[in-house]
Amino acid sequence: MKNSNEHSIRELALQFINQSGKQRLYAERTLLEKWPEYIGELCARQTQCISIHSGVLKVKVPNAALRFELTGRKTMIIEKINADYTTPIVQDILFF
Repeated sequence: MKNSNEHSIRELALQFINQSGKQRLYAERTLLEKWPEYIGELCARQTQCISIHSGVLKVKVPNAALRFELTGRKTMIIEKINADYTTPIVQDILFF
């Protein structure tokens, strides 16, 4: 049974993130880890999420046909990503 002063590590980490103002940084890191959930496992295996800076997500896509397909679905992918967060963290995706 938990005492009133006992907290899980996750609870303490989230509390620290909120108090330190690092919510956006945490959300960006989480996005990079959840990339396969947003585009599917098959596409995720053929892409590499490089970074996110100033709302621009950079994704390396060696296959030209897949890059073309993902570029066409860019708006849908951005909406799907931003739906998971309280404030939009992705404004654009750069597939290269």
